[in-house]
Amino acid sequence: MILDALDDPAAVHKAAQEYRELGRAAFRERYGYGGVQRYWVSVDDQLYDAKAIAGVAYGYQHPDRGALRHDQFSGGETGANLALSRLGFAVVSSKPTTVNGERIWRQAVGQHLERAKNNNGYVTADDLRVWGAYGGGQGVWVDSERTKEIDPVGIAVGVLHTGIHYADDLNDDGILYHYPKTNRTGRRDQSEVDAMKKAAQLRVPVFVISKPTPSSRWRDVRLAWIEGWDDLAQVFSLTFHREAPARILSDDDSDGQPFVMFGNSSRRSTGSRKQRPGQRLFKFRVIQRYGSLCPLTGVTVAEMLDAAHLVPDAAGGSSDPRNGLPMNAALHRAFDAGLFAIRPDTLEVIVQPGLAAEDLGIIVATIANLPKKPHPDALTWRYEWWINQPKNAPLLGLLSPS
Repeated sequence: MILDALDDPAAVHKAAQEYRELGRAAFRERYGYGGVQRYWVSVDDQLYDAKAIAGVAYGYQHPDRGALRHDQFSGGETGANLALSRLGFAVVSSKPTTVNGERIWRQAVGQHLERAKNNNGYVTADDLRVWGAYGGGQGVWVDSERTKEIDPVGIAVGVLHTGIHYADDLNDDGILYHYPKTNRTGRRDQSEVDAMKKAAQLRVPVFVISKPTPSSRWRDVRLAWIEGWDDLAQVFSLTFHREAPARILSDDDSDGQPFVMFGNSSRRSTGSRKQRPGQRLFKFRVIQRYGSLCPLTGVTVAEMLDAAHLVPDAAGGSSDPRNGLPMNAALHRAFDAGLFAIRPDTLEVIVQPGLAAEDLGIIVATIANLPKKPHPDALTWRYEWWINQPKNAPLLGLLSPS
């Protein structure tokens, strides 16, 4: 085979450099490579037409012979792909027929888009369309035409986070992505939910797309894994971790696990604000355990709900959902300020002297009616910390166990 004479990786790097300088269309036109491209070679984490790169690299290594025309050699697994792989370059298919092939393709595209980002860390909408990371205005992009050989129903490829409705659900750790709720006819919304679950079950990552501003022409893109979902709260949890999660959290199984009260990772600084690793997943697991409802105020609006730690994050409290409760944001602030606590033996709300539960917006002053309760150890730790605050000293004699 003529490509047996291509044995210098440096020639491939030179061809890739020319490709970058000219642009894909001009490069292919200069050397006469046309048609639909299926196979791509990754050079320094960027993707290039495999056959065109192999043919031009041949000319760089053998300038006396020149670059190969497209009809002088074959592409595919026995041609250009084999020659490039032999030199240590990864060749991937944009139309894989296996789950592993799809996983490899998405990860290769993710690396390519990471390298394609501008100085501000963004790509264009065209970049996303060209590489199939996102292809529409809807929230969930399902490229069923390209992935139908793997699953006829469709596998989610990307999700768009506009930041309009759930601005706080995207952070450096991952994203809580809410189920689509539109007025489209048929089963479009449910089909997209099913496609997201399919991506999770197959351990295939999805692209998370966001905009720096609602009207920006630029896009931020990151590759994420779906960690789990909750049909009642209608939310997915996605992580930007490099590896797929060990298990999918489709329901709360925390009561079957040993309770660990301490062990949360420390906060880290990002610019002028503090990030709390695991806070997004903690919120998801708290909602999954207790429901999307503040049990003390009755608030069910997702944008108004937080996950409140019993043993605080700052004290090293764990991300076990039994160490938390869903609370509306205002009540969460009151809880952290020590304005009230929950008595571990009766599960009643006890407020600071001079206040009433109604002053804090509490309409149900107990969590005894919750189907699932926080862990007693966490409730006890929080209550003992609270009762020993100087401002609560008048309560010491009143709240001794009967």
